[in-house]
Amino acid sequence: MEVLIVAPYPPYPPLFGGAARGYHLLRTLAREHRITLLCFASRRERAGLGPLREICAAVHTVEYPAGARWRRLYQARSIIGQAYNYYTCYSRQMVRALTALLARRSFDVVQTEFSQMAYYRIHGDAVRIVDEHNVEYRLLERTWRQERDPLRRVYTYVQARKFRRDELAACRRADAVLTTSEADRQILASELSGTPTRVVPNGVDTEFFSPGDRPEDPNRLLFTGAMNYAPNADGIASFCSEILPRIQAARPETTLAIVGKEPPPPIRRLAGDRIVVTGTVPDVRPWMQQAGVFVVPLRVGSGTRLKILEALACGRAVVSTSVGCEGLEVTDGEDILIADTAPAFADAVIRCLRDPTLRRELGARGRALVERRYRWDAIARDLSGFYRELSEARRASSIGPRAAASWEGARR
Repeated sequence: MEVLIVAPYPPYPPLFGGAARGYHLLRTLAREHRITLLCFASRRERAGLGPLREICAAVHTVEYPAGARWRRLYQARSIIGQAYNYYTCYSRQMVRALTALLARRSFDVVQTEFSQMAYYRIHGDAVRIVDEHNVEYRLLERTWRQERDPLRRVYTYVQARKFRRDELAACRRADAVLTTSEADRQILASELSGTPTRVVPNGVDTEFFSPGDRPEDPNRLLFTGAMNYAPNADGIASFCSEILPRIQAARPETTLAIVGKEPPPPIRRLAGDRIVVTGTVPDVRPWMQQAGVFVVPLRVGSGTRLKILEALACGRAVVSTSVGCEGLEVTDGEDILIADTAPAFADAVIRCLRDPTLRRELGARGRALVERRYRWDAIARDLSGFYRELSEARRASSIGPRAAASWEGARR
């Protein structure tokens, strides 16, 4: 089948959650389908897209919209204008590139990565799919409820209301919606009438991420993720202020590594004798394979966390909040420890640090879980089957009103 993927950034290198999902699904789908990728990319990013060009039939890029480059200006504009996501993901250059692609080639499937990229008209008879990495409006709703600053709270509330409208409109106009968890699928299914929804979970490359033979540092805690992503920055900042001091009071030798791209100034200022802030690293596996405990202290989120799957694949003991591991088929006390208050989270981490047998058992059972349930090959096979189901249904019904309708996001 001819498949067009439309994405808000290049899914390579796969160094954070959204890029990892995009890259591994693209890589495995390309074994069976002819994949064309259209995405935003900077000049520096375009120079590193060789691996994607080897996988895809074609890769097309356009410059990021002004809203992605002039963040503060467009955040202010979004108070009375469109949702901020509109300004970061909609551009006339992307409209022209997408229109030209659809005119030149007949696609069987057009899959939009993230609902933020659904502000475009898709003409023709292709099956239109939205891949909801997160239910974004739910993430915004959780964020405004958690926010303490009055101005930020009001701003996030406004954004949640605006993008809820846009996101649900995009899903209703699609022919199908993918989610990363059953919880997200149920949330959207309750809002959508007649639109097929399918859980396509996040996965992990269990050959790339493995326990390895590096010696463990039993005193090292690890957190990974794109640090320019607000839920990650919020979670680790809260951990350092409310949880880490409790752990270090009981075990002063404990250290923390914060590994991930573009840490904002408040996160960089956390660096000290017992906290390392790395920024981007070429390979996260050495950090994972040597960590004593992998922590996921997220307070807000949606979708599922690939970081947990990667840590489990590396055989690490994981301590997470309920939000952090939401949507994953993990069991507290079996393959992960779950705690939702600062004292309980600290106690769970201390328990792991003190008990090497517990760390090994959690790591082994976590590794077995991802091998059994979260391999990308099996996930891509299921998605390919869904493509075929949708395409066969389209052919059987010919071109009815729904198939002929244009799909577009909010207008200016």
